[in-house]
Amino acid sequence: MKGFFSLKRVFLYALLTALLYFSQAIMCSLAEASFDISQDAFTISNAPGYCFAIAAFARWYYLNKPDGLPLRKMLDNKIQTKIAKQLQEFYSKNLVRIQADFCNRYNGNNSEPFRRLVSGLTAGEPRLVLLMNRGTSGAVLHAVLAFAWLPEKNLLKVYDPNYTSEARYLDLGNNGYTSLDITYHAICFPEALEYHDGLMRKIKYLYSAFASSKPTRIGPIAKPQFLKASAPGNNPRLAPAR
Repeated sequence: MKGFFSLKRVFLYALLTALLYFSQAIMCSLAEASFDISQDAFTISNAPGYCFAIAAFARWYYLNKPDGLPLRKMLDNKIQTKIAKQLQEFYSKNLVRIQADFCNRYNGNNSEPFRRLVSGLTAGEPRLVLLMNRGTSGAVLHAVLAFAWLPEKNLLKVYDPNYTSEARYLDLGNNGYTSLDITYHAICFPEALEYHDGLMRKIKYLYSAFASSKPTRIGPIAKPQFLKASAPGNNPRLAPAR
């Protein structure tokens, strides 16, 4: 699929980024968020195909902890399923095109999004990662949540929604990443979605509707006015890394 990059190509970007960070002595502070799968991840299965919703919501909840408790202590399986189902539907209907536009924008040069991914991890922010497999029946996408980068091994440590009790490692020096029975060979870092206004409002609405002990006046989103989150001018968090 256009806009996704082979893992081998990203491996080269990772090597260059590692050299840059070492030369600037930035690696003294770890590129890692204190995300704990035993506390901060969903417990439900990804069998229905809720991977993006699970990864995106887990990221938001980890960064905000609106009720002060880790996700697994706040949301039971029933609530997790309701949130994941509705958020995945929202993503499929409203965000896939924005995601494709962003990945296409950086087609052939994934180094800038990768540098910002590492900058985000260094600041303690888990980051969304999309993987792709192209089979006989078409492209298959899978979302994971990166929460650490190990530059000496060129590994991303990730929360994979297919695995509810263990961290996984995405080897940027390998030509593929296997999750369950599917091996993915291409990658994209969809930062345009991470602080996307429509996605953030939808997540807050779902949390308020199903889980919050402190309900807020957040209405459902029928036709959200999406922001171009990938444009640095609209989102300071996405400014090019220096």
